[in-house]
Amino acid sequence: MRDAGRQLTWWAAPALLRTLARWITIVQIVGYTTSLVFVWRTTRMTPAGVAARYRGESLEFGGEGDGRTGRPMQFPKSLPEMLTITHTHILSMAVIFALSGIGVALCTWPPERWRRLLIAEPFGALLVSFAAMWLMRFVDSRFAWLLEASSSLIALTFYVQSYLILRELARVDGGEERA
Repeated sequence: MRDAGRQLTWWAAPALLRTLARWITIVQIVGYTTSLVFVWRTTRMTPAGVAARYRGESLEFGGEGDGRTGRPMQFPKSLPEMLTITHTHILSMAVIFALSGIGVALCTWPPERWRRLLIAEPFGALLVSFAAMWLMRFVDSRFAWLLEASSSLIALTFYVQSYLILRELARVDGGEERA
């Protein structure tokens, strides 16, 4: 049976679990930020750059160039490439957001309603992002706007989640009183 008077939070978690959570969060921040640097390098994080990357158009930035124009050679992503990208990213990002979601669930702030939103948002936006990626590649390049918007929301949510987790762990380990 559930004890209604006792809630599982970072305040009740063992120090070893808090240490693990802190390092998982830090490493995820480094990894996620590195992926954003890669996306910026290959697309400049613009809808036109994203569409060019997946639809096989050359732009003026990034990469080594083709030896003649200085522009990177781009080829349309094939169906097997799209399946591989989708498979690996959805599964790995689901794990990232499961871990960060658990961390947020164990926080005492913000209020539960906001924590629920922060936990659920990246999963929904992830599905929208990959649907937009497929639509952009095979239907119309203008779906790159939807991909960029949903991916930006995912990134923002990830960094907010990470901040909340690290903030709460610092408060707990610093011995501050609960709010």
